[in-house]
Amino acid sequence: MIISPVSRRSRVFGGIAALALFATYLHIRPQWKEAPFEYARDYYHSVKDYFGNTIYNNTLYTEGNKQIVDQYYNTSNPCANFPNTDGVLLVMKTGATEAFNRIPTHLLTTLNCLPDFLIFSDMEQQVGPYHIYDALAEFEESAKAHNQDFDLYRDQKECPVSQKSCVDAKRDGQKAWNLDKYKFLPIMEQTWKMRPGRDWYIFAEADTYVFWSNVMHWLKKESGLNHREKLYLGSRSFIGGTPFAHGGSGYIISGTLLKHLIEYHPGVVKQYNIKGAHECCGDLMLAQALEEYENVKVRQIWPMINGEKPSTLPYGPGHWCEPIMTMHHMNAEEISSVWQYEQTRTANSTLLIRDLYEGLIRPKMQVARQNWDNLSDDVCYINRDPKAQQRADGPLRDRQKDEKDMNDVEKEAWKSPENCAKVCGSQDVPDEEEWDLHRVVERTGNNPSTANDTEVAEDTSPSDAAAREAWKNSMNEKKRNRSCFQYRWHEEVCCTAKSFKLGAPKAAPDDDNPNGKWVSGWHLKGINDWIEAMGECTKPEWKSPEPS
Repeated sequence: MIISPVSRRSRVFGGIAALALFATYLHIRPQWKEAPFEYARDYYHSVKDYFGNTIYNNTLYTEGNKQIVDQYYNTSNPCANFPNTDGVLLVMKTGATEAFNRIPTHLLTTLNCLPDFLIFSDMEQQVGPYHIYDALAEFEESAKAHNQDFDLYRDQKECPVSQKSCVDAKRDGQKAWNLDKYKFLPIMEQTWKMRPGRDWYIFAEADTYVFWSNVMHWLKKESGLNHREKLYLGSRSFIGGTPFAHGGSGYIISGTLLKHLIEYHPGVVKQYNIKGAHECCGDLMLAQALEEYENVKVRQIWPMINGEKPSTLPYGPGHWCEPIMTMHHMNAEEISSVWQYEQTRTANSTLLIRDLYEGLIRPKMQVARQNWDNLSDDVCYINRDPKAQQRADGPLRDRQKDEKDMNDVEKEAWKSPENCAKVCGSQDVPDEEEWDLHRVVERTGNNPSTANDTEVAEDTSPSDAAAREAWKNSMNEKKRNRSCFQYRWHEEVCCTAKSFKLGAPKAAPDDDNPNGKWVSGWHLKGINDWIEAMGECTKPEWKSPEPS
């Protein structure tokens, strides 16, 4: 049979195509087998790199603190520099309505490095593997039954969903505050039953941050205290003339005192459970019980035990070279940031209040902020118009400077934010570089351009050097004694502060009233002058407990 040329060409092309397909199959067949593995391997490495990486950019690192914190944050061994806490127990108090907002951050930071701790609340709860004990579980039913302060306690147990959902629906935070005061004494009793025999017990709130390195160093090496004595330490406050350790700031009780209170006076908790209905605060009742049964009063160790946080600390005289041991009113983000700061500091020295300013606050300082309250309220200047006086808050009216003691700048301070800012500026003193101009002006009759070489040379004489040093010392003394660092202006009220704080934002006014805005400003030259005049903190100013 004779095959046509067309058919012959078709068969040839078909054969070539079949050979090409077969060759392609032989080439890619091994890759078909490997492709799923390669994909899985690449995916594994991408996930592993994300979750396994322990070094990140340090989000605290900025232009203003490059010498203070590391650029990178190594999270591989967070407890490497954590102190030995043998003999010390942390007891943290929270509430069921806030526990899941506050406790997890503690568990991820400082509590992660503690070998043991207790957490108490007004309801038994579980956060992952961590148990929260009900401080009121053994509270007498008869004392709870007709007490409205326990409405929240009962409501919490009946809530069928998350506590946050039930609380958000009712929006009654006062009930949590009313219930909180009943926890203090029962926590003492349960703590001793569950963890007896410790040297020291540190009690803190869920919004309290504890600087453990400073606490342990002070207790063991600086305080001179003996845990075998009956000791009650904290930031002292007063209500009705009764001194007590402010609970939110945290307080320290020696094991001996806790043992005596609970073992030697078995009725104390029950007595104060009943008394709670007539008292405002649990930390006050604890102080009353310690004084009544043990004749022990709180001993002051403020400002190391502190009720402020980095953005509200009054930096300046009395809050500078002192070590910091606790802070209060810390939200979850702030707790995490301070922990990160401790982890990434370049220095290994004792953490001072000054260090918090240099590392966390100074990079955020600026000349002024709109819709901001920097908490200036030490000295106030208010429009003398009766309506303006009546409109101003009472505490601010009480802090007005007497008009006869005002200078011309102060008399105009209430009129505008710009006028208010001038109050701190009026306290400025000349810098050292102005000395030469000052001396030349003295010799040339206010015309420094006529100074000759001989007059300039005279400035280097021994007598002139002594005068320069005396002048410098005088200026530094004035810088150290500065009493105005920042201002706040609102509704024709100008207030200044004897310290410097960052503060917090304020809502913008709803109307177009120009006087309704909040303006805060910082006299950065005065702040920096004071810091320079103070010099380095040559050693930490540890506080010895004041006598009770």
